Amino acid sequence: MKITSVESFPVALPLKKPFTIALGTMTHSPHVVVKMTTDDGIVGYGEASTWHVVYGYDQHELAWVIDRYLGPAVKGMDVADLESIHARMDAVLPKNLMAKAGIEIACQDARAKALGTSVSRLIGGALKAPLEVIEVVDIVPHQEAAKMAREFVQYGLRCLKIKIGLNPKEDIERVRVVREAVGPDIKLRIDGNQGYDRASALKVSLAVEKFDLQWIEQPLPDWDIEGLAMLADAVHTPIAVDESLYTLHDVYKLAKAKAADVINIKVSKCGGITNSLKIASAAESVGIPCFLGGCIETGVGTAAALHFGACSPNLFPGLEIAGSGPFTDDIITAPFVAEHGVVHLPEGPGLGVTVNEKKLEFYSKKKE
Repeated sequence: MKITSVESFPVALPLKKPFTIALGTMTHSPHVVVKMTTDDGIVGYGEASTWHVVYGYDQHELAWVIDRYLGPAVKGMDVADLESIHARMDAVLPKNLMAKAGIEIACQDARAKALGTSVSRLIGGALKAPLEVIEVVDIVPHQEAAKMAREFVQYGLRCLKIKIGLNPKEDIERVRVVREAVGPDIKLRIDGNQGYDRASALKVSLAVEKFDLQWIEQPLPDWDIEGLAMLADAVHTPIAVDESLYTLHDVYKLAKAKAADVINIKVSKCGGITNSLKIASAAESVGIPCFLGGCIETGVGTAAALHFGACSPNLFPGLEIAGSGPFTDDIITAPFVAEHGVVHLPEGPGLGVTVNEKKLEFYSKKKE
């Protein structure tokens, strides 16, 4: 199962509506799909999911890194040798975890296909299925936020995330109207996407405690570990960390600083399924629970996240997986659709999805 070729496809799937957070607005998927072929003709797909306003890499940078460094580095290697593949990629280029995730997920898909089994069975077996998912109320006018929240609950969702981080007063009011719209029994979590300074973060965190939130996610910049620790000590609502967590070493730093009550694992952000499993285990060893975050992935990235999410014991219910719902189209033949608040784990070989090659080519921005 030697790797013979690695191709990158920066894809721009249009969203049904713009998606706004504290750092910017998304109108199209900013991700890279990786196509890997082996010497026995097996094709594996992966996804490097990103958003430059959050992570500093745009899709063209990721594609260039894959084409220039990572693809050539792993060519000739066995797709089953995941640790060696990670070591080779780290040797030729530090960091760039999202690009490496695209390669690693493609390896997972290819090796599972070669064995005629699913990725989830190959990495330990699914602990839970179907998988409960959530929906996100982004930064929109208050009445629109309330309407979105009510509709999500009508669809069967039992947990919602509310985006905040632009204006403390407006953010507090958005949380209030959503809680009022959905009632006391729906779980709510909020996400500041690094939008506040310490004073504003404390003000908002104290003001929203009465709304019975699961947690407050990344209200401060990724570098402000000390501020996150101070905030965690000052408020009763748990503090969740996203952009401050990429690696195993970050788990140690956050635990030592007492800066995180909960950790957000995103498969692409953390460098792939293998690294995500390690991070979840490391967090479990220091008593920090995790949850699965998302980047509005295409069907390929969604499948990878679902396989990881099904197999890790240290994850809260309510995976932040949007599936194919936000897009007007997807590159897989059978799009993911949440029904009554759950998504079913793909059961076919590999990731369990079939990529429509014509759509992959059509939505690719490689030639721009």
